[in-house]
Amino acid sequence: MNTRTGPRTRTGATAADIQAHYDIGKEFYALWLDPGLTYSCALWDGITGPPGNTDLLAKAQHAKLRYHLEQAGVTAGGRLLDIGCGWGSLLRTATEEVGVRQAFGLTLSADQYAHVRSLGLSGADVEVQDWRDHEPAEPYDGIVSIGAFEHFTHQDMSRDERIGAYRAFFARCAGWLPPLGRLSLQTIALTDHAAHDTSVPDFFAREIFPGSGLPCLSEIATACEPYFTISRLREDGADYARTLRGWSSRLFRARKEAELLVGADAYLRYRTYLRASEIVFMRQASTLYRITLRRRSERRGPGGSSGGQAFPQ
Repeated sequence: MNTRTGPRTRTGATAADIQAHYDIGKEFYALWLDPGLTYSCALWDGITGPPGNTDLLAKAQHAKLRYHLEQAGVTAGGRLLDIGCGWGSLLRTATEEVGVRQAFGLTLSADQYAHVRSLGLSGADVEVQDWRDHEPAEPYDGIVSIGAFEHFTHQDMSRDERIGAYRAFFARCAGWLPPLGRLSLQTIALTDHAAHDTSVPDFFAREIFPGSGLPCLSEIATACEPYFTISRLREDGADYARTLRGWSSRLFRARKEAELLVGADAYLRYRTYLRASEIVFMRQASTLYRITLRRRSERRGPGGSSGGQAFPQ
């Protein structure tokens, strides 16, 4: 387990921040997530019925995983990087269904690391490691990052500081990909309306993800521009409202088991967070983006010109 961190200044959530939320216990999350423990917005295209139904939730989460693998251009025999790999559902899908040669996952959660290791996935590896510290032995054919981007900045940073932090992420990803290689990104984001309402970012930072902050689409576009072109964009806030509704109903049904595992206070905190988050998405104060980015053949210089500059490795 590689936990090396450099001497730089942290710009987002620390390992302690991540573990405060994700390491409450895998058994607790298993009560209300799908069987694959996929803790991010599902893809509900063409799937009807109650979102709390186990089979339907699993189907929608599987559709999301296959979508991102397809958008990243990862095929049999390729190499995949999963930044923010959670409990390994994308790694499992990539290795067991797509047949990638190597799938590498990064997480800051010790609990998630242990679970992924326990799966014994052939061709998959995982590290407790910040993406800033990652140094692969060879390039990747595609990169997927689902639900990690929200942790790369904190809400007290200025717009310019956030863009700088996001740009550092895109620079690293570009250095790990071949020309025209793709990054498939999924992130919660503030809408234009929410950007002027501090209650939404305050809520997320206080009740859900300490040390984190939500981006705006304009910040993502500005930050990625020297390194990537955006080739596809989906706004799926309604999908997240439906996913949250499913999680909330499942947690409510498992209340007794949840209270035995984590206590009544923690159960109530998570139940409140899921219901409040659903309302945030329903009133469109925040949304969910799935963004496909294609690496430029050359880094763009000032003014958007192509100056033949190399990508950082």
